[in-house]
This record gives sequence, structure tokens and C-alpha cells, in this order.
Amino acid sequence: MREAATDERFEEAARYRNRLFSIRHLADRQAADRRDVGSVDVIGLAVGGDQAAVQIFPLRGGKMIDRYGFHLENVEGEDEQSILEAFVLEYYGAAPSAPPEVLVPAGIEDTEAISEFLGERRGSRVVVRTPLRGEKRRLVELAAENARVALEQDAAIRVAARSKRIAALEELREVLNLESLPVRIECFDVSNIQGESIVASMTVFVDGRPKNAHYRTFAIRGLAGQDDVGAMREAVSRRFARAREGEPDESFSRMPNLVVVDGGKGQLAAALAAIDELELPRVAVIALAKREEEVFVPGIGAPIVLDRSSPALQLLQRIRDEAHRVAPRFHRRKRGARSMETIFETLPGVGPVRRRAIIRHFGSVERFLAASQEELEGVPGLPQKTARALYAQLHKAGPS
Repeated sequence: MREAATDERFEEAARYRNRLFSIRHLADRQAADRRDVGSVDVIGLAVGGDQAAVQIFPLRGGKMIDRYGFHLENVEGEDEQSILEAFVLEYYGAAPSAPPEVLVPAGIEDTEAISEFLGERRGSRVVVRTPLRGEKRRLVELAAENARVALEQDAAIRVAARSKRIAALEELREVLNLESLPVRIECFDVSNIQGESIVASMTVFVDGRPKNAHYRTFAIRGLAGQDDVGAMREAVSRRFARAREGEPDESFSRMPNLVVVDGGKGQLAAALAAIDELELPRVAVIALAKREEEVFVPGIGAPIVLDRSSPALQLLQRIRDEAHRVAPRFHRRKRGARSMETIFETLPGVGPVRRRAIIRHFGSVERFLAASQEELEGVPGLPQKTARALYAQLHKAGPS
């Protein structure tokens, strides 16, 4: 408006002025309307196939203090009433409190159960309704529109992500000359410190995504000292032996299209030998060496080096990094349990029952060693006299 007036474009300046006045008037009216809204939560819901999106506008004293978005999966076959009720139970079950009023989308007819649940959470009556007019109706429509847009965006993101995963699997099949698309990939990694508490992990990707429920860990039993190659052979052997024995556990009964072992030629040879011994149908096996991200393939002397930006390499790195995350965590847990057992052997008056009570109460060696006398006396099932003796013994011997 000011620029147009300075340039003596007065008619254009007048149009800008009128628009500015209209916007200010609308903003003032909406501010006044929202002051009348009070303290409410406005919920918008959009459903498409087996996905749904929820938007929540929390208003306190008529001011929108935030906006929350949630994505729901596996809702196919559920009506909007059931979806909303399930969401409300989960969302407000974890929330510190509920507002005096909750506005829900049109089509939600039975609000009595929701109102009763929220009333219990709040400690007083909560009104749950669909507004028919005014600013509250506009807010509900706005929340519903936001939920619809979020659902469409989520769908677009999923399509793009799936296309990227398929491209990575296709590239892997081509680069590694696989007979089929590597829909199920399993990766093995070994973790230990100077041969102590050797463990191995198996992580699983299906359709290019982590299948956490199929992750497994192995405590390596047949080795003495540090032998990563031997540990790899034992882990792979035990995994495929479970498959040959008809293991009902899906993580073992489902055969992979591709096995990835963390390491180089030694680990690759160990994995191949373990599978060959069991006389199972052929499984593609490769090794991924971390230093140069080289891929070793049976029968090929030189490693395959993929471009760092290659979707295939990035997928292999993701599953390998998952194995790196899982194995050390399991190793730390075993080492901690062994350390606690060693400590308990020197403590007076602590048998198996009291040992379990202490482990259950503190959860880790570090918390147990750092406990005060009062905290030890608070362990269920541990007499105060024994707790005092434990405290004295620990602090006499020191925490190491």
C-alpha cells in the first residue's frame, strides 16, 4: 500500500488498503470469537484405507497453544467412531489432564463413553460434542482439513519411500547377480571385548525395512578367547540349524534371500561353511567390510565397490549398522550380568532368592554399587541387618 502510494498509483494503493482493513477486521473478529471458545481440545480425523491421521488443536483461554499431528496404521475395517475412541484412550491416557470440553468431528454420534473416560481423567465433567455453528464448528472443520492434508502427505511419503526401497533391492539383485529380489535380508555381527562374553546378533530387513520382531541374539558358547571368524560360523550355523529342525519361530523358519555378514573374506568363508554343512538349499551370502565398505562375494577374488550414494550400498549399511547396534547392547547386558554374579559371590547372606530380588530392584551393577544404605534397606525381601552388612562389605571392598 505504501509503495503504491509513493509511486502515485493511488487506485492500487486504495485496493491494498481495503484488503488490509478486511484482513484486520477478520483477525479481530476471529480473536473475539476464539476468546468465547474458552479452553477446549479440537480433534480432526481423516481415514483412508488402513491409515488414518489425527490433528489436535489445544486452545486455552481461546488461544491455540500448539498443534499436534498423529499417524495411525492398521485401521482398515474400523469405523471412525472406533478409531477415535481408541485414539482418545491412548492419547488422554498418557496426558496429565483433560480440558473441560473436547470437540470431535461430524459423524461421531456416541460420545458418552469418551466423555465418561475423560471425566475420570479430569476429575470433573468433560463435554464431548460436535459443534453445529460458529467458531467452534470452523475449528473442527479446520482440524479435519489439516488431518486430510496430513493423510495425503503421509501417503505420498510412503509411496516415495517404497519406490526408493524397491530401487535399492533391484540394484542389489543386479549388482550381486541374485536369482531373486532380496525381499528378506539377514545380517550377522559379532561383539566381544578381548574374548569375554562373545555374542552375535541377527538383524532382519523385509522389503527394505527393519523387521524388529525377527531380530535375534546368540551367546557364543563353543569358543575360548577372541575368534570373530569362529563366532560368526557358530552364529550362522545355529540360525540355519533352527530352520532345518522345523523351528516354529518365524524369525528362523523364514529363509532369507540374502545373508550379509559383517567382516571380510574370513567371515564370508565361515558363514558359507556353516550353511554348507547343514545341506540346506542354496542361500546367497556376502560380506560387507566396514573400512572401505567393500562387498565380498563368493567366487570373486576382488571385492565389489559400490558408489557411496548407491541405494543398494545404503541399504546394506543400514542393516549392518542395525547389527552393530544390537550385538554390543546384548554384549553389555551379558557382561553386566556376569559382573553382578561375580560381586554376589563375595557378599555375605545373599543366596539365589535375595540375589534375584536385588537384581530386580536395581536393574544394573552400577545402580547396585552406587546405592545408599537406605536404598539397600528398601529392597523387598532383604532384611535390614543383611542390607547393612552388604553396604559395609561393598564400601570396605570399594566399587571396583
